[in-house]
Amino acid sequence: MKIINNISLMGYDGVLTEGHLSDEMTQIVVPENSSFSGNILHVSGDIHLKVILDGENSNFDIRIIYLSNKNSKNSIKVEVLHKHKNTTSSYIIRGILADSSEMVLDGIIRIPKDSQKCDGYLNHRAVLLSDNAKVKATPELEIYADDVKCSHGSAVGALDENLLFYLMSRGIDAEEGKRLLLKSFLSDSLADSFEMYIDEWMDKNV
Repeated sequence: MKIINNISLMGYDGVLTEGHLSDEMTQIVVPENSSFSGNILHVSGDIHLKVILDGENSNFDIRIIYLSNKNSKNSIKVEVLHKHKNTTSSYIIRGILADSSEMVLDGIIRIPKDSQKCDGYLNHRAVLLSDNAKVKATPELEIYADDVKCSHGSAVGALDENLLFYLMSRGIDAEEGKRLLLKSFLSDSLADSFEMYIDEWMDKNV
């Protein structure tokens, strides 16, 4: 099966759709007492999501997996605006990079002065399969309210050689061990619908 660029499986108010994200900005507005949740598998190009939590008790939750290889240079930008109080947002991003690929990641959570009692969470982690692969990540919080709960973080590194050695000492060969570790790394963001595409990518790059 051929990998399709920017495959997305997204849900809004319980309705799931499959489609493609364009390289232009995609704006998502979540009204009062509503929730948006989604998963994105990103394999090439640029993604720019702007999210507006446009009413009290609105919620946004998205999980992104990106896979980069060869000499690709891609970017992901996610902006979240907590326009009203009592709103929550969470986005978790996991990436795997091979060869000489590069990823630029910008993530920002904005909370104006009047948007009290908001909860925002941003977490990015990436694994580099090559010494030539690069990630530039810039997570940001822009907070003007004083009664909020927000956190962000980013970590980039190579596959854990100690864990790989442990698996190999239990009779698992190196290639299969790497696949198991990478699948575990992606597990908190992996939608079932994406497994076949990720397996194909790993066949060619791990």
